[in-house]
Amino acid sequence: MSRLSIRLRSWLTIEEGPSLELVRQRFVALDVETTGLDPRRDTIVSLAAIPFAGGVPARGYVTLVDPGRAIPPESTAIHGLTDAMVRGAPPLDRVLREAEPVFGDAVLVGHNVGFDVAVLTRARRACRLPRLRNPALDTGRLAAGLHPEWGDVSLERLAERLGVEVVGRHTADGDALTAGRIFVALLPELQARRLRTVSELRWFERRHFRR
Repeated sequence: MSRLSIRLRSWLTIEEGPSLELVRQRFVALDVETTGLDPRRDTIVSLAAIPFAGGVPARGYVTLVDPGRAIPPESTAIHGLTDAMVRGAPPLDRVLREAEPVFGDAVLVGHNVGFDVAVLTRARRACRLPRLRNPALDTGRLAAGLHPEWGDVSLERLAERLGVEVVGRHTADGDALTAGRIFVALLPELQARRLRTVSELRWFERRHFRR
């Protein structure tokens, strides 16, 4: 093998990111609840980062967050959090710093995780923290790629189809746990498709998912 081939192979390995087997051994399930649904303006009122090791959830980081602003009633109607409930909770900059060791360099997994990552990215920028470099995988997009005939890939419907118990819906820890368990349930099918790396999984999401 030529030196050029060796260098190219090494570069590809770096770019491809962790193997699916490594992700199976450890990933972090992520969910945030927010003041609204616009990642350009809304902020976090609760956050959960729950590590999974070998498909089993471990104790992670779960907290309410004082957003420094009023929570609109329409948002409270979804996640149940009120101004009184988050009063005295840690501020966002402290939460972001405390969550960082849990994230580490792990792959983040969530349902509609692009929203969560966008909110975190904006929050970290506002707090003058470096951008998260963790790759993220979306359980809804992966399921849609595996089973386009399913149509409805909401968290509840996926959980029902895959035999995953839904706990604490619309709470950060409940939704993170459910998404993590859905991902674990999807892993055998993803491996059967010979998807080997995070880059291939992200390509699979883009290739097959259409809104």
